[in-house]
Amino acid sequence: MGKSKLPAVVATAVALPVAAVTGIVVFNLIEPAAEDSRFDEDLSPVSVEAPQLSDEDAVVCLAMTAKAPESVAELPARPVEGGEHAAEFVLAYGDPAVVATCGAEPAEVGDTDPIYVLDGVCWFTEEGGDGTEWVTVDREVPVAVSVPEAYEQPVDVLNGLSGPIGEAVPVSDEAPTNCS
Repeated sequence: MGKSKLPAVVATAVALPVAAVTGIVVFNLIEPAAEDSRFDEDLSPVSVEAPQLSDEDAVVCLAMTAKAPESVAELPARPVEGGEHAAEFVLAYGDPAVVATCGAEPAEVGDTDPIYVLDGVCWFTEEGGDGTEWVTVDREVPVAVSVPEAYEQPVDVLNGLSGPIGEAVPVSDEAPTNCS
């Protein structure tokens, strides 16, 4: 007498729906990650203008960019372009780009202007048309950070950058009196 095909038919009848349900469950678990807006960010190079620095300031800025984190406030680092030394003196993060420039113009701070101390670095801020400009006021080489208005909490970005700035850029002897 021949072997019964019933066990193979039953196994197939059970396995196909289980495989289909498993595939649907896995697809639904993966799909939200594919729709995550972080994957839509433009991480192409950011065009910047690199400052002209003395040799001493260039060494300080190179040390700062070497210590730069891969991300700041969950914003991924982006490459920069803009001529010689752009990548050595300028950092960019996220989309729209937050841009940190080592060797920026010093801020003019009045005696009563508010100064914000974040992770041991003193910052002065000015509102601009498309965001906020923050400049260190207690460092030998000023660092400016332009934060687009799209970011509601620019301090999160500054907290991520203040550590590397504090480690690499020496404190100035001429810090404002309200920087403490």
